[in-house]
Amino acid sequence: MTAPVAEAVIVLIGAPASGKSTLRRRLAGENGSALAVLSPDDERAELRARDIAAGLEPRALQDYSFAAIRRCEERANELVASGRGYLADATHLRRRERVAHVRRAHAAGLPAVAMLLPDLPLAVLTARNARRLPELRVPDAVLGRHAHRRSLLSSVLLIDEGFDEIVEVPPHDA
Repeated sequence: MTAPVAEAVIVLIGAPASGKSTLRRRLAGENGSALAVLSPDDERAELRARDIAAGLEPRALQDYSFAAIRRCEERANELVASGRGYLADATHLRRRERVAHVRRAHAAGLPAVAMLLPDLPLAVLTARNARRLPELRVPDAVLGRHAHRRSLLSSVLLIDEGFDEIVEVPPHDA
């Protein structure tokens, strides 16, 4: 699979444990430092590490979500304002999250590219999730809801939402 160019807004879409971050690392490696990556997971970890470094009692990672998402949105706006695209690494299983990236891209004259990860069986996602560090695991009930949301998505739906290109990512072993 050829990686999209850095002059686009690239949105990874998939359930937890479907391979989004693995794909992100591969794409970032292929594009070198030209590809800005926005990840709420990375931001949550950084915010928690700051608390620890400041001698504060760290909270659960999910407790940093609001600030992490806000930081990603601010960075996305900065990037497109300077004419640069980015790769957004999150589930993006809600329409409003996806459409916000499409609108931001188009307002900046950039293409919006959806990278749709495979619709994997819940048993596969659950097994992959179980191999994560305990603090990084997604609760089973949440994983089930996300898997269901992913099952409802298609390339046709994403085109209707305004994406300029859809890349259907083939399944991989992880």
